Amino acid sequence: MQTVISFLSQRIKVKYVIALLPLLAAILLEAHIRFLSLRLSSTPLYLQINLQLLLVCLPFLIAHAIAFQQPLRLALMSWLLGFIAYPILIYALGVLLPQFAQWHYLAPQGWALCTAASLTWLISQRVVTQPSLNSKRLSTLISLDNVVLLTLLGGCFLMAGVLNTHEDPLLNQPFNLIFDPSKVVSQFGQFITYFWQLGVYTAIVYGLYLFNRYFLIRHLLAVHGVFLFVAVCVIVMLVLTPLLIAAVLSLPINDLPHGVANLTPSGDQNIFSKFNYQFMLLFLVISTPIILAFERQQQQSKLNEVAKQQTQTELKLLQQQVNPHFLFNTLNNLYALTLTKSEQAPQLVLHLADLLRYTVYEGQKSSVPLAKELDYLKNFIELQKIRSANKCKFNLVWPHNCDDLKITPLLLIIIVENAIKHGVEPASDKTHVSIEITINDNVLTLYCTNPIPARVVKKEHGMGLANLQKRLQLLYPNKHSLITHKQDAMWQTTLTLEL
Repeated sequence: MQTVISFLSQRIKVKYVIALLPLLAAILLEAHIRFLSLRLSSTPLYLQINLQLLLVCLPFLIAHAIAFQQPLRLALMSWLLGFIAYPILIYALGVLLPQFAQWHYLAPQGWALCTAASLTWLISQRVVTQPSLNSKRLSTLISLDNVVLLTLLGGCFLMAGVLNTHEDPLLNQPFNLIFDPSKVVSQFGQFITYFWQLGVYTAIVYGLYLFNRYFLIRHLLAVHGVFLFVAVCVIVMLVLTPLLIAAVLSLPINDLPHGVANLTPSGDQNIFSKFNYQFMLLFLVISTPIILAFERQQQQSKLNEVAKQQTQTELKLLQQQVNPHFLFNTLNNLYALTLTKSEQAPQLVLHLADLLRYTVYEGQKSSVPLAKELDYLKNFIELQKIRSANKCKFNLVWPHNCDDLKITPLLLIIIVENAIKHGVEPASDKTHVSIEITINDNVLTLYCTNPIPARVVKKEHGMGLANLQKRLQLLYPNKHSLITHKQDAMWQTTLTLEL
């Protein structure tokens, strides 16, 4: 038991570590931007900036961890406290205490990066764990294509803001990577000028990504193999690189005096520079495995969804086979009782109605309280007593400690119905059936014995049990045991189930 608890606790820890990784990436990225903007190479200062930013962003990490796998209302409240209320408090302290403003290193840019990383991760996890119509729309919104596009547009916006913050930044290189949101408003026209020109870069990079994914990978690599894929990549790199560099050099932002570095990989006017080709090669080398990894994950998700649908379909088909024999026999008995105007007919109708009500309403659920399932068995046995006219004696043992336990509906009834069908109905003399259900450490054990009349000993015994075995394999893999044994003229069935 301690080993299981230890294993589960380790799994939970790993989950939370994985959940925090996107946020940690955003924090470290902001720390590196801060450090590089100072144009220093001091290792102690590098460590100081990273540690101070991690400390200031600790409430972000806590709020993100609480919001992960919590109910929606609690997750939303904790996230708003961490990512909205806390930054407002930080801003107020920075205004009131200038020394604190110099210490904390948390700027709007860092807040935006952390907020985007946290929201993207949390929304994606809600989509995965709570599939619905809305989550399908969200999964479309956070597809790889849209994530790449939003990332490029976000980078375009931030870079335009950085350029807009400085006076003639390309003529005064190197410039600090500082984003001043107030200047976006006060110099909006200049910001738009930078933004649309950087948008051309974004369109080129995004177009190359789409071309790589939907033509080079899906139509060449997937269909014709690696050699042709590499050959076409070489052609694309050699032909498109100078053409695309020539296109961006025609932008006003690159109309600079001779000797001033422009916004091309080579930093000059030479469209055939080796650095331009190296950039194109690096783009293909980095984007291709990312796309392939995502394509594989997407394909695996589709296969898992198909497998899940097949499992649900098979379960429904198996569940539909549960009670037709019992229902028809009960209706025949009811018909016979009504002909003789028996006083037991109303009671039989009442028990039958309770059983059908449970089958229709509770039987369609994925799980029900164990107490309800046991009540269903008790009603079934009471009905059998009426049907058999006291021909069968039942020895029953029921558990008492079944609170808060749940079980898949209409599982246990198969064993009981099988005992009635093969041990009571064919018998001409009085017979008996023993049913004992116990619970120990959330493990349910059902032990059932019934006699096999001599005239049906050679008959196959267990169509319903085969049905049960299939359902258990689908619903409780590696968490069940079903053992059947025939000894002399007795049939014994033992089911153990981890609830």
